[in-house]
Amino acid sequence: MNQYDYIIVGSGIAGLYTSLLAREQGSVLILTKGSIDECNTKYAQGGIAAAIGHGDSAELHYRDTLSAGAGLCDPEAVRILVEEAPDRITDLINFGVPFDTMDGEVALAREAAHSVPRILHAGGDATGEHIEVTLSRMARLAKITILEYFLATEIIVEDGVVRGVRAFDCRTGSVEEFRSRAVILATGGGGRLFKFTTNPDIATCDGIALAYDAGAEITDMEFLQFHPTALRLPGVIPFLISEAVRGEGGILRNAEGRQFMFDYSPEGDLASRDIVARSILYEMNKTGSDRVFLDVTHLPPRKTSARFPQIYRFCLDHSLDITKTLIPIAPAAHYMMGGVKTNAWGETNIAGLFAAGEAACTGVHGANRLASNSLLEVVVFAKRILQRTEEALKPSELACQRSDKDYFYFRE
Repeated sequence: MNQYDYIIVGSGIAGLYTSLLAREQGSVLILTKGSIDECNTKYAQGGIAAAIGHGDSAELHYRDTLSAGAGLCDPEAVRILVEEAPDRITDLINFGVPFDTMDGEVALAREAAHSVPRILHAGGDATGEHIEVTLSRMARLAKITILEYFLATEIIVEDGVVRGVRAFDCRTGSVEEFRSRAVILATGGGGRLFKFTTNPDIATCDGIALAYDAGAEITDMEFLQFHPTALRLPGVIPFLISEAVRGEGGILRNAEGRQFMFDYSPEGDLASRDIVARSILYEMNKTGSDRVFLDVTHLPPRKTSARFPQIYRFCLDHSLDITKTLIPIAPAAHYMMGGVKTNAWGETNIAGLFAAGEAACTGVHGANRLASNSLLEVVVFAKRILQRTEEALKPSELACQRSDKDYFYFRE
């Protein structure tokens, strides 16, 4: 009963998307320490980037990603990301993700550090939630075993090969062992390590710790992205104000009401996240304030409420009408670029152990993730994990061999 071909730890888009691909190759178990509906993905407002629009290209997307990564991206991984993006968008559409359209075509928005509009979104600023709901519904309907409130406590490694996972049943207090031929970590990041964060309570770096304890390589943990625009209101948890708000014309102003971003970057309010976050910190220190402001009052009110319904409603629920009043914001911990080191196929240095999503470090993001590349990274590299395991999970003994490119892989 506890033997599977795949065990996937985590139930965000990384876990769900991977599980839906894996079910075509064998039996699948998803372990999630909370409800399947609680994850970082559902809070992703901006969208998913892909070069599918007129005047855009994989080359432009490639250059934008390298530029945002401060010279520390893995060029090979970035090339894979941007070239495989359109096909993965097609997969999501086939799964039923309802991307917003305009005049019969997928609507594309622009976000900071992107040279052209290339961000697909769903429900305005509810992209993550729409993707999560779509995939979780499909996972529930598919022949996938889902165990909620099971906290993975150990990756079982025998003779250098992953053999399964031990997990704590949070409801009964028992510990169970699940055997598998491949384990995929999709546990997200660790934003809750910080006082101010856009991450939910479940983002506590569990998967990375599990991998480390098992002997997997961890890399780039010094690179933690702070989102520059998180709502700052007394007694209100930091709430993400999407980068797309600036992409639609939002202006950053300091406590004195002055637009300041052009003092720090020729891209102004559309500079990359690291530049904007640092610039905001400088302005806060200069003015002696714990916040700056994002101004959308000059935009048509109907456009603002329609394009950003979640943000508009959340702020209104806290007596802030963003169509009439400046939005108080400050940087907050948002995304981990580092994680479990993988190659271009999602493999770690332990045979049978893979990682996807924010828990993984594929090298795509370098020192600073380009906006809306995170959801894209998930679907691109999750697909590659399943391509890699397709032959390996045929009945055979699993063996691990190291190539001259430092890749670890299964073979018969």
